[in-house]
Amino acid sequence: MTLIGPILDDRTFDELRAELLQRIPAYAPEWTNHNASDPGIALLELFAFLGESLLYRFNQIPEATKVAFLRLLDVAPIPARPARVLAVAETERPGGVQVLAKSELKGGAVSFETDGELYVWPLDALGIGKVKVLAPPEADAQESARRQDATRRLGLAGAAAVQFYEAAILPAELTPDNQTVVDVDSTADRALWVPLLRRDTTDVDELAGRTVFIGVALDDSIEKGFDLGSLDDKAAARYRSTGLDAAPPAALWRLWNPPAKKQVTPADSPGTFTALEVTNDSTEGLTTSGVVAITLPKSLPKLLVPPTGLLGSPPPLDGPEASRVIAWLQLSRPQNENDVIGRVRWVGANAVLAIQARTAQPELLGVGTGEADQAVELQYPPVLPGTIELDVEEAGRWREWTEVDRFTGEHPTERVYAVDLAAGQVRFGPGGPQARVPQIGERIRVRSYRYGGGVAGNVPAGSVNKLVGIAGVKLTNPLPAWGGRDTEALGDTLDRIPAEVHRRDRAVTPDDFRELASQVTGVHRAETLPFLHPDNPTDNAAGVVSVVVFPDQDLRNPGAPLPDRSLLRRVARHLDQRRLVTTELYVLPPEYRRIAVAAGVVVRAGYQVDAVRRWVELILRQFLAPVPPYGPDGTGWPLGRIVRAAELEAVAVQVEGVDYLAGLQLATVDGDVLTKVPLVQLRRWQVPEVTEVTVVEGTPLDAGQDYQPLPPSTPAGTVQVPLPRVVC
Repeated sequence: MTLIGPILDDRTFDELRAELLQRIPAYAPEWTNHNASDPGIALLELFAFLGESLLYRFNQIPEATKVAFLRLLDVAPIPARPARVLAVAETERPGGVQVLAKSELKGGAVSFETDGELYVWPLDALGIGKVKVLAPPEADAQESARRQDATRRLGLAGAAAVQFYEAAILPAELTPDNQTVVDVDSTADRALWVPLLRRDTTDVDELAGRTVFIGVALDDSIEKGFDLGSLDDKAAARYRSTGLDAAPPAALWRLWNPPAKKQVTPADSPGTFTALEVTNDSTEGLTTSGVVAITLPKSLPKLLVPPTGLLGSPPPLDGPEASRVIAWLQLSRPQNENDVIGRVRWVGANAVLAIQARTAQPELLGVGTGEADQAVELQYPPVLPGTIELDVEEAGRWREWTEVDRFTGEHPTERVYAVDLAAGQVRFGPGGPQARVPQIGERIRVRSYRYGGGVAGNVPAGSVNKLVGIAGVKLTNPLPAWGGRDTEALGDTLDRIPAEVHRRDRAVTPDDFRELASQVTGVHRAETLPFLHPDNPTDNAAGVVSVVVFPDQDLRNPGAPLPDRSLLRRVARHLDQRRLVTTELYVLPPEYRRIAVAAGVVVRAGYQVDAVRRWVELILRQFLAPVPPYGPDGTGWPLGRIVRAAELEAVAVQVEGVDYLAGLQLATVDGDVLTKVPLVQLRRWQVPEVTEVTVVEGTPLDAGQDYQPLPPSTPAGTVQVPLPRVVC
């Protein structure tokens, strides 16, 4: 592949001449004759010619010199980022199995290391939520009888206000056919219940006082149909950078102690709770998927009385799992207007987070020369930042040196070094008045570092199935790995030079915000909307900047991708450190305007009709796509650009095999209402979402004729009564 270097300065002779002429009034106001025959103009043209020649030579810098130039500018390729994976282990040993930190996991040829320690117990866990159930239609006699039976069993037949719910059990294994999600904030008690389930070899007394590791996978995707114009001030505050990056209140994990006698009515005691100690929480307060380490009390309560499911007690559990429960944990969090736990998609025991990395053994890197700008090479690039432990032998004694980003301002006696993470190169300072360097004969060693990363680590669910060096443990990953990214190509780094030199890691202009947001892992496209406040998007708001983020992928909505809240938080955290203090920053998902397109084509003789139809449909979808490399100019559909039927016609007729269009129809889709229009006027924060493209031979069908609207969302209802499962 040919590397096309960037043009560092693309000014031409005409542009240089024009710039020089524009400066005449400032430096020589008495010079008023600017004709081409004027001797002064001839002199300016000579310098413009010489300047163009100099710029041409400047733009021919060879590649090796460009790399050195990058170092001078302190612009390095973005290093590879490691993938992360949530792994789950199981064992049948009654005493459990200890898995130390940095233990190696294998997913095919990809290696991972555990981030922390794990103790695997013969134990399972589930996640259960009390999901509210709406009032049935009057004609549904079977559902009404089910509700009457539920209230009669609990002695609530005369209760005025009853909130019915069903126990929604999160799947132990995620499959395409079982994607149950529990929105904790909208459950009847705003809590998630986690029963710990015994296995055949479980010793309950062995678990008392021990730490269990509960994995929690959040579904923090944004619901389809995000409407910026409908946000009020409270909802808009959830997307403000300071709110997205704020640490939430600590989650409360409690152990349910059953009452001495069965709870018959709501007036009876539902039991009590014991607060549990959380020793480690990689979910960052349940804002992202991770693992929570919880220490159980020294004696677990005996579950002699089954829960009734009323307020303050766990939901009733049917089936074989009911006899396996040894303890009920409740997860909740203090609520305020902008803080909720959100949707949970999976809960399991014996979970651990692992990173796509390996820990290197000690290496002797070389011997100091006493010269400035010494460099030594590590054996395994790319290197993960902040993981190198480097020593230099001084007078027979090893001294630890400190990693820094750059040498500017360092004291001459400070022991510091910098690292090129992508190349695995350790560099020492220029010496002299800036930073100490290894002297002649001083050996340089590295005690440890971690290396790895890349898109190869984004393995699918079920791929990580081997725990190296530890017997008696089975392993899997219920969710795909995420976050892996390859080292930035040199050509892409060179392309960033003008922006890096201009920006210097600060967010001031709209382009600064866009380019900085695009650096965050998981961001495929970012756009800046100056002066747009989500609370009132139609009016300009001084000092406000909104950044719209499109993710790398959204498996649920591939044609209209929406970022999850975890990605919005990462972007907000990245930008918030670089914005001006006076800038009010919001990080938003895109808003889509749903449209449908129908085209009728006349196919040239000799071309297969179905193939041409498919190509026309594909080219229309790609032209209207919101993310690169598609869209009108290859960068995704511009925010707010009008969708015109005439423009779509011009795109469709470019497909080989199309003789001409018999017609093209464009329609907007609002719920189940389709409105034919010649063009779709988008607001400046909107992009189109293609719900249906219908291409036929001859006269086009009505736009959206095959479109099926989404079912309406279920509203919330109002003492808590569990409904028995319906068994066919």
